[in-house]
Amino acid sequence: MLERELKFYEKHRRELLASNPRQFALIKGEELIGALPTLQQAYAHGVERFGNVPMLIRQILPADPAHDLPAYTQGLLRAYT
Repeated sequence: MLERELKFYEKHRRELLASNPRQFALIKGEELIGALPTLQQAYAHGVERFGNVPMLIRQILPADPAHDLPAYTQGLLRAYT
């Protein structure tokens, strides 16, 4: 789901960075609907325009952030006492 939107974002990431760094891109299909200052504003704009349907909202950053999730928070390890 959202494969087209993700490909569009990656294809246009450099130009989005040049014009709208750190804003939130709202993408539907292969179209940039807008770049808004907050996630909440991007979501509200998307719902207002399209309703409650899948759409991509991605913060415009040079690289996707990495997330560190310790294994124990995922239930992969157990603490033995």
